[in-house]
Amino acid sequence: MLEEVLESVVSQYPVLLAAIQERAMAEGKALGAQGAFDTKLSAKSEMNQFGFYKNRTNGAEVSQPLRNLGGEVFGGYKRGQGNFGPWEEDLLSLSGGEWSGGIRLPLFRNREIDERRTDLLIAELSITLANASIEKQRLKLFETAAKFYWEWASAGLKLQVAEALLQIAEERIQQVEEFVDAGQVAAIEVVDNRRAIFQRRSAVVSAERALQNAAFELSLFYRGDDGQPRIAPRERLPQLPEPALLTPERIEADLMRALDIRPEILGTEVEQQQSDAALKLAQNQMKPEIDVSAQYGRDNGTGSITKRGSEFIAGLTLKTPFQRRKAKGEMAIQEAKLAQLDQKLRFARDRVSVEVRDAVSALEAAFQRLELTRLEAEAARQLAEAERERFELGDSTLFVVNLRELSAADARLKVITSLAEYHKAMAVYRAATVDW
Repeated sequence: MLEEVLESVVSQYPVLLAAIQERAMAEGKALGAQGAFDTKLSAKSEMNQFGFYKNRTNGAEVSQPLRNLGGEVFGGYKRGQGNFGPWEEDLLSLSGGEWSGGIRLPLFRNREIDERRTDLLIAELSITLANASIEKQRLKLFETAAKFYWEWASAGLKLQVAEALLQIAEERIQQVEEFVDAGQVAAIEVVDNRRAIFQRRSAVVSAERALQNAAFELSLFYRGDDGQPRIAPRERLPQLPEPALLTPERIEADLMRALDIRPEILGTEVEQQQSDAALKLAQNQMKPEIDVSAQYGRDNGTGSITKRGSEFIAGLTLKTPFQRRKAKGEMAIQEAKLAQLDQKLRFARDRVSVEVRDAVSALEAAFQRLELTRLEAEAARQLAEAERERFELGDSTLFVVNLRELSAADARLKVITSLAEYHKAMAVYRAATVDW
C-alpha cells in the first residue's frame, strides 16, 4: 500500500533523517542562547605578604540575570584581613566577613529587549524555521515516492496486459493448425502465428524489465527496518483505485489551507519575525543607557569601627554614544530585509496558489484522458473480437487479427497510463495542499 511506502520514508529515508538534524541543531542553538541567563558564580582569593601593607582577601559572588527585566540580582560574601592602603579600604571587613546583595536594572535601553533576549528569541524561532524546512522536504519526498509507487503499480498492470496478449497467441496455435488442415487458411498462417508469439514474448520481457526498474526506483523510498532498500514483490502489486473529480468546495478549502500552512509561507513568516526582533534590538540601541543599582551589605564580627553596621548603596549610571551609527546601520539593514521578506511572502503566496490551481488542472485533464482512453479501449476490444470471428469464418487473415489485438492491447495500456497519471497528479495536488 502507498501508506507503507510513506511510513518508510518518514522512518528510514536518509535524506529526511538528515533534514531532521536541522531541528536538533536549532534546538542546540536555542539551548546555547539560554546560557546567557545562566546563574554565574565567581570567586577570588588574594594575598599580599611582601609589601608595606600585608593583607589577604577572599570572596565569592553569585549573580542571576533577569530574563524579563533585563537586569540581574546578585549576592556574595567577602572577607578582608590585614593592613590595607587608603585606596583599598573597601576590601577590609570585620572578622566574620561581609555579606551583601543587590540588584541592577536598566531604566531605558535594554529594559524591554536586549541582545541576550533577542538572541534567544531568534534561536527559538530557528526551531520553527527548521520544522518548516523539514516539512517542505517531507512533502516533496512524499510526492516523489507516490509517483514512483504509481509507476510501479502501473508497470505491473502493463505486464499483465503483455502476458495476456502472449497467452492468446499461444492458445491459438492448435486452432490455426486445425484451420490449415481443413483448408480454411493458408499454411503460412502458422508461421505468422509463430512470429506473433515471438513478438509478444519480447514485449513480455520488456514489460518485466520495466517492472523491475520501477521496483528498484521505488526501493529507495520503500525500506526495511534496517534502513536498507527493499524490493517490492510482484505478489503485492495493488489495483489502481478509481479516480474521482474534486468538488469546487474542496478545492477552495484546500487552497485556503495551503495558503495558511505551506512550509514556504510559514518559513518566510518566521524570517519576518526574526528580522523584526533584530529591528527592535537596533531601535533599542538608539536609546541612552540608564541603569539603576541598589546594594545592601553588612559586616559581622570584630574589627575596625568603620566597618560596623549595615550599608545601603544606590546608584545611577548613564552611557550613550552621540552618533549611534551602528544602531542606525542595523536599523536600515533590518528595515530593508523586512521589505524584501514582504515581497518574498507575496510571491510565495502567489506561487502556492498557482501550484494548487495547476495541480487541479492536471487532475481534470488526466480524468478526461482516462475517460477517452477507456472509450478507445472498448472500441478496440470490439474490433479485435470481430476480427477474430472473421478469421474463424475464413474472411480474414492472422496478420489483420494480430494488428487488431495489438491495437486493443495498446489501448488498454493507454488506460493504465492515464489512470497512473491521474494518481500522480493527485500526489502533486496533495503535496501542494499539504494533504499528506
